[in-house]
Amino acid sequence: MIFTVHGEHPDGDHSEFVRITAAGAVFKAADLMGRGWTGVHICDQNQRIFWPDTFDQLYVVRKSDA
Repeated sequence: MIFTVHGEHPDGDHSEFVRITAAGAVFKAADLMGRGWTGVHICDQNQRIFWPDTFDQLYVVRKSDA
């Protein structure tokens, strides 16, 4: 499954990063948040949106989609 990490850089730019695993997406999101990025969230290929307080659900979704 493909996951896209979205976020706003502190200078105002919006960026997206593609990861092929839920774990990779969560690690990237955590890295961005640690660097001061805001609005960080993850979308899966089914257009479901996961905010930091729901990142744990990515693992449940991924297992059920397998």
